[in-house]
Formats: sequence, structure tokens, C-alpha cells
Amino acid sequence: MLETMEEVLGFTRDQLSHSWEVLRRYGNMSSATVLFVLERAIQSGACGPHLLAAFGPGFSAYFAAVEL
Repeated sequence: MLETMEEVLGFTRDQLSHSWEVLRRYGNMSSATVLFVLERAIQSGACGPHLLAAFGPGFSAYFAAVEL
């Protein structure tokens, strides 16, 4: 799914680095993964607008725009 987001939405690998690292460390945890990615972004000092996107079983998708 991350590769698709890079391709379709034009994100770079660097822009999704927190997502890739959480996936590498913990594997796919379905939509709950977004909370681990958010925690990592906050701990790294990320700031500004961010898009949280979570994809669950079947085809469920959740999006939230946040300001860190």
C-alpha cells in the first residue's frame, strides 16, 4: 500500500519514512499501524501538516489531516 501511495499521490520514500520504519519493525498491523506511525512522527519532532491514512481489512480506508 505504501508503494501505491508513493506512485498515485506522488509521495517520496522520505515523506513516508515513518510508515516504512514501523512496517519494517512491526509488520502490517492493519489500521492500528497509523497510531504507531503517529507516535514515531511526534517523537522525531515532526511538525506541520500531515495526512494520516489507515487501511483496514477488506476495503476500509480512514484519513485524517493533522497539524503537528
